[in-house]
Amino acid sequence: MLLAAIIVALATCQTALAVFECSSTETTAFVRIARARLDGTPVVISTAGHDLTCAQYCRNNIEPTTGAQRVCASFNFDGRETCYFFDDAAVPAGTSQLTANPSANNFYYEKTCIPAVTAHEACTYRSFSFERTRNTQLEGFVRKSVQEFVCKSANFHYATNLCELSVEDRRSKPTHVRMAEGIDYYDNNCLSRQNRCGPSGGNLVFVKTTNFEIRFYDHTQSVEAQESYCLQKCLDSLNTFCRSVEFNPKEKNCIVSDEDTFSRADQQGQVVGKDYYEPICVAADLSSSTCRQQAAFERFIGSSIEGEVVASAQGVTISDCISLCFQNLNCKSINYDRTASSCFIYAVGRADANIKAAPSMDYYEFNCESQFGGMALCTNEGIRFIVNTKEPYTGAIYAAERFSTCSQVVENAKQISITFPPPTVTSDCGTVIRDGKMEALVVVSLDGVLPHQVTTEWDRFYRVSCDVSMDKMVKEGSVIVTTIYEASSQNTTVLDVATPPPVTAELTILNQLEEPLHKASIGDPLLLVITSEQAGPHNMMVTECTATRVGGFGDSVPFTLIENGCPRYPALVGPVEQDFDKNRLKSDLRAFRLDGSYDVQIICSVMFCAGPNGCPVSNCLDSGTNELFMSHGRKKRSVSEGETEETLSAIIRVFAKGEEEAEESANRTIHRMGEFEDLVCLSEAWFVSSVVSVSVVCLLLSALIVVWGCHNINSSANKLPM
Repeated sequence: MLLAAIIVALATCQTALAVFECSSTETTAFVRIARARLDGTPVVISTAGHDLTCAQYCRNNIEPTTGAQRVCASFNFDGRETCYFFDDAAVPAGTSQLTANPSANNFYYEKTCIPAVTAHEACTYRSFSFERTRNTQLEGFVRKSVQEFVCKSANFHYATNLCELSVEDRRSKPTHVRMAEGIDYYDNNCLSRQNRCGPSGGNLVFVKTTNFEIRFYDHTQSVEAQESYCLQKCLDSLNTFCRSVEFNPKEKNCIVSDEDTFSRADQQGQVVGKDYYEPICVAADLSSSTCRQQAAFERFIGSSIEGEVVASAQGVTISDCISLCFQNLNCKSINYDRTASSCFIYAVGRADANIKAAPSMDYYEFNCESQFGGMALCTNEGIRFIVNTKEPYTGAIYAAERFSTCSQVVENAKQISITFPPPTVTSDCGTVIRDGKMEALVVVSLDGVLPHQVTTEWDRFYRVSCDVSMDKMVKEGSVIVTTIYEASSQNTTVLDVATPPPVTAELTILNQLEEPLHKASIGDPLLLVITSEQAGPHNMMVTECTATRVGGFGDSVPFTLIENGCPRYPALVGPVEQDFDKNRLKSDLRAFRLDGSYDVQIICSVMFCAGPNGCPVSNCLDSGTNELFMSHGRKKRSVSEGETEETLSAIIRVFAKGEEEAEESANRTIHRMGEFEDLVCLSEAWFVSSVVSVSVVCLLLSALIVVWGCHNINSSANKLPM
């Protein structure tokens, strides 16, 4: 859908004249102008219900009242239920004119034909694909080349037919909107929930305003049992690019609309019994925030709180301001100055401070509480990433795959920071410059697992990027901080390596369905399984298991999973259990990896105990709960009579979400698991005996060759003449 959005934008920009009948290679779509009405006498007037129905009639050139074929070029919509259909369009596409000063509840829809895209790509399931604002342009965020990115808006210059695609829009960058004669601005109305906040997805939160509504545009209505269902309607809406939601708690009426307080600033106001919600994109980590209500914030228009400012920002949007609140662990409320685009963060709420009237201000009460906040700043030295925590924190921040050269470790700190320099300065932190932005992939170690470069599902991944070019780097810039690489279900398997007789055992790693694996994702629940044809689970015990990195670069630190028969991190590797039903030992395992490589080799030492009594059980202590638990492992010691010990190993490749595709496209040189398929682990005694046996055979063969050679020489000598 990213590239499709660009194609639609280009096609819309390049369409100079509207065609009322689109060809078989074109898709019929609509461009909407708000607060606009086509002059003249409509050919048909219909109370179709809403603009989506009207668009379908006009798209198919069908007269709503009779069902007969009739050419339709455009229509007016009153924001409620009535449409006025025309067989002409406004100049320059047609010959008609738009009314100079129509009332606010007028919307004009113009048909256009877009080549080389599907109906889905042109989002014909919505009433319009683009919204046009006349004599206006968005400055400063134009893409110079057509590559795959989220196209959120476009400028079209009529004099030169120049089309400019932008990664921002008038809502995300309102201070960059300018009046410009001969230039029209287009909002992309085909964005989805997945890409509306930008290429990295972002996070959506709702801001609630009680007893409030937008007038003259009741778009898509339904009856929902409760508020949360109505908000979910917004998130899941296909026919409407949801920019706001209105819900009547008493009547259970839910209205999903593509209008908001930005587009309908003069058509909003107080109303009893209806609550208004706006979804807002925030550049913050929300994974540690728990909202006490459905909305993260409650807005009070024309009000401000009194108190001491704990943080502030100038020239920012309300989305930026809300992001700062999530990143500041002391934030309880916000004052936002609409006229100056200024943000003020407070550590108190309505219960602790006075609220006063302030016409240019809006007060936002924070309904969530964060335990952990990550933010980033763009500086002349690079990207400075900062983590704040409520409680003292022991851990590390490091560049993914670069722990040995780019990391910061702290103990009992409430703040930790690290700067990622540009790649032009050093490659130690793996920063890259892409599409005019500097990016870094950051890992925050929160799992308490040592060494810190062991990456588990409890760690956090961030992709941070500075929205400034390197030659224009300033002390502060806009930054996207998005949690990525969440563990997800993928097919996974392992390489099996066995020990030879006299005791044959096998170490394998399976998924929860007990299927063989090729690769896993961080956090996947797995099974570590040990089986033997000669020994049962009561005759086997695990003494040690160690994980080592295969391939990669930088320092490789072995990671002990099981020590003296007991798991070191029970949440990561569970106790060893006897599975008599399947004649094996097993242990629960969460997929992890060692920074610097995708491949992890697990090596386990297994003791085989002869006799009816089998192997004894080990009592282990959980350091977190101080509780004892049993594990069928054992402290490593010398092997006594009736016991043998073997070393088993298996290799698994562990990806974070999205990395497998990146690895294939970059054609990285990594350790291939197939190279290990023929490995055999031999005990020392077996190896020595094998060497001795082969040596004896070689000596016998040598002796035979010497005897045969001598015999041939003697025979030849006897045949020679005297």
